[in-house]
Amino acid sequence: MSTYIKRLVDEYVARKRAKVQGPGPWSQNRWRPPAWESSERRTLAEVLTQVPNYIIDKGDDGGREGVSYVNGVVMFTDLSGFTALCEKYAESDEKPVSPTGEKSDDRWKMSSRGVDALTASLNDYLGRIVQDLMCANGDILKFAGDAILTLWQCEESQFPATIDRVVTAAIGIQCKMDNYMTEVGVNLRVKIGIAVGCVIFYHIANDHERHFGEAGQTIEEVNIAQSSASSGTVVISPKAWDLLEQKLFSYSILESGYVEINRRSSLSKTLQNLMETRDPTKSDIFNNGPEPECLRLTQLSKVSERQETIYRMYTNQNVISKLDACAELRWLSEIRTVTVMFLEVHVPQEGDQEILSTIQLAFTIIYDQMTRMLGTINKLYMFDKGCTFLIIFGMPGKKHEDEPTRALKAADNIMKDFHANKLQASIGITTGRAFCGIIGHPQRHEYGVIGKSVNLAARLMSNYPKRIACDDTTRTLSNLDPHDFIQLDYIKMKGVPVDNIHYEYKIDRRKDRLFSTFIPPQQIEDDGGKIIGREEEMKVFEEQLTKLLQPPCIDEPSGPENVKSIVMKIESATGMGKTRLLQEMKNVAERKKVRVIFAAAGAVEHATPHFAIKALLVQMFRLMECCSAQERADVIIKFVEQDMIKEIYLLNELLKIHVGYVKRAREKDKKKKLTNMVCYLFEKTAKENRTMIILDDAQWIDKDSWIMLHEIIKRCRALIVCSTRPFPAAQPPMEEAKRILNAPFTKDIHLSGLKPDDMVMLACQLIKVTRLPIQLINILRTRSHGVPLYAEQLVSTMLQFKVLEVQTEKVRGDHITMTRTGPNLNETIQEIPGTCTRVSTISRQSTSSRQNRYFSLAPR
Repeated sequence: MSTYIKRLVDEYVARKRAKVQGPGPWSQNRWRPPAWESSERRTLAEVLTQVPNYIIDKGDDGGREGVSYVNGVVMFTDLSGFTALCEKYAESDEKPVSPTGEKSDDRWKMSSRGVDALTASLNDYLGRIVQDLMCANGDILKFAGDAILTLWQCEESQFPATIDRVVTAAIGIQCKMDNYMTEVGVNLRVKIGIAVGCVIFYHIANDHERHFGEAGQTIEEVNIAQSSASSGTVVISPKAWDLLEQKLFSYSILESGYVEINRRSSLSKTLQNLMETRDPTKSDIFNNGPEPECLRLTQLSKVSERQETIYRMYTNQNVISKLDACAELRWLSEIRTVTVMFLEVHVPQEGDQEILSTIQLAFTIIYDQMTRMLGTINKLYMFDKGCTFLIIFGMPGKKHEDEPTRALKAADNIMKDFHANKLQASIGITTGRAFCGIIGHPQRHEYGVIGKSVNLAARLMSNYPKRIACDDTTRTLSNLDPHDFIQLDYIKMKGVPVDNIHYEYKIDRRKDRLFSTFIPPQQIEDDGGKIIGREEEMKVFEEQLTKLLQPPCIDEPSGPENVKSIVMKIESATGMGKTRLLQEMKNVAERKKVRVIFAAAGAVEHATPHFAIKALLVQMFRLMECCSAQERADVIIKFVEQDMIKEIYLLNELLKIHVGYVKRAREKDKKKKLTNMVCYLFEKTAKENRTMIILDDAQWIDKDSWIMLHEIIKRCRALIVCSTRPFPAAQPPMEEAKRILNAPFTKDIHLSGLKPDDMVMLACQLIKVTRLPIQLINILRTRSHGVPLYAEQLVSTMLQFKVLEVQTEKVRGDHITMTRTGPNLNETIQEIPGTCTRVSTISRQSTSSRQNRYFSLAPR
């Protein structure tokens, strides 16, 4: 027993020593880059840090779907305070008022450090805990946001010794890491649950991704233990308590039968006496055996190509993309706006193979929808809230402006597919800012998402079962029919304000609804400012508009394909200002008495037949203002000529109207007649008014709309402007789109970057100022690459974090010189160094007294 006690003392004292050692494992002065950091297999080495030893040890078997059973001790470490820490670093409100009444700079100083400081704080804390777990031979199975699941694999005969070691490690973590005060005043707490027994692993896979979940009686017990624990305590299951060396610890038995280990008096008097005589600085616990990075390094040379492929499939695809691009993973860490979906699959209570089949089928359905809607399956959890998938919309490389729409549409499709396959699910969806990035230890970490919106999505899923529940932000931003949202009854939830309103998304599937789900934008929002840097493009547009305004010549040929319309294509990448250019074109056309009909295609309706044509007709006849199918029918009847009234029935399905007809046309004839009817409506509109048609996001136009649009171009005299993003080589436009976009009669405009001077003018216009500090001007000139979106995000971020401020003052004369001291911009915007200490601007207006707004770096 003396040897055993000595070992426990060594471990306990080592943790006491580590508590005062200072920097965590991510710190440069404590962590040296591994030997393989610059080798050609660096990517593989990094992938190994993303997967647990359990998967690595399985080798080729890790790629098989199925069920496996592992004996061992499981620890569930739940950390609290991470969400508050993320919110603290993300704050950008007004400076707080101190008790003395003066405004404090503390919050501004903290916010300006941005994501880098948040990442360092998170991983310094988590890294210390993971370091202790790995030094105790624990295998980190998963990071679940602010929770860690760890496994110690062992045979049943080794349960007692392993439990002693795990409980000792848990006590050390509590002594060192509970009540941990961060530098920004957020207190981090720890509670730990421990259980022992058999863990069941379910492996699901397809050709692109693999996931595993943990379940079984042991997982249920560790969940109960963690739930029974309070901050600062360790609770173990009854079975684990029976196997523990009980006389070494003081404890209290809970009503549930679980046992709470008293942290502050957990060692027996014998151990406490020994501890008092030991010098923590002389403990050699970290010199016994290889360090954690050495353990991972030994696996590197043993990995085959097949195994590497398997490990990559278990790794988050955002991480793989960065590694393949030879980029540092630290650049993945950011605070970004995302839409979060938690989806719980209701699995059978018995039968491991039945459970596996259910999870695999659910995964197949979910993955198919995520592929269509560009969502990312971040994690599969089975140890916390049942069988739960964490899905994120808006990850790097998949960022779109309509994430809430995609998430709700995907959720509805999943529910329909689940119902068809006799599955049930509960879904919670929220939209908000969250920390997204690498979480953990240098040798064992994963890509995670932490924030209030993540917590809320999980609670909506848990509290509103068998429904699609969402927050008000998601509902508002989705552009979906308001009638599809039903306000939910209030349920008290942890961390959720009482006045928060939540909704169930349940599509009203009435047959007379104009749009089934997504309601396309009906107009382009005009910011009222003068367009900057697009003079050449506007000149080309005005030439085409002049052609439209000229009377058509009867003898003049209509073009190489006998078309009557004038067609323009505006192509550019995201952020180059397509929508702003369309705004200006619309304004110019309306000033010349041209009727403008605008429609935007949507990714969620890419496969819906005639969706783009329907959106144009709805705006052309203002059908959204109609309250019923009969009102819509009356509008169309009033517009058409008498001899065409009998053909209106063709629009029944397209515009959701109810007009009777005598005989049913054949499907082939009906399509042809529908095309003729739609072309007639556009022709008649164009004859009554000069017409310009704008189709935004044309890359999402469906096949049937392209076919019908080609007929409209041939028969209707109008100016048609299509804006589109470049089609990737792997996904070229459909043939029906090429007939228009790549046709000889289409005038192409490719938007390139703005000139440096134009970028400066644009930044002034965005925030309505007349001057910028010279340092910001230099950044816009040299680093923006002419991308308008860069300027918009740059100035808004700098304003948000109070790196810049707008000032207004009266100025006399045409020259003003000011001195300002600002913070280092690199603290807020990555790779933008320097400090501005002097701002000089020259006014070009008259010398009379006036109000002059300028933009300067905020003072310290």
